[in-house]
Amino acid sequence: MANTIRAQAQLGQNGLTTVKLVIKHPMIIERVDAKTGQTIHPHFIEELNIVHAGEALVDAAWGQAVSANPFFQFSFTGANAGDNISISWRDNRGESDSTQVQVSDAAKK
Repeated sequence: MANTIRAQAQLGQNGLTTVKLVIKHPMIIERVDAKTGQTIHPHFIEELNIVHAGEALVDAAWGQAVSANPFFQFSFTGANAGDNISISWRDNRGESDSTQVQVSDAAKK
């Protein structure tokens, strides 16, 4: 999988940086198909990691309860416009993706 992460990071006037991201992923739960009786095998994100300036902002352990194409948002302090934030995920099948997003200044938009 490639290019599964869409993200933005915006520095507000109050010094709070808000990060919003969407990950394109099926997030399939393990279940038995009612019509066929066949087991539908799980496929879900297990780890989400977000780093700024070498510091882990988010180290999340996800499971089957997270919806398909999950949206995630959080805010933190200490970033400057132009800083990079690294985002990565890994799923239970060993697939992964990563990207970087640059912090933009909300006051300059």
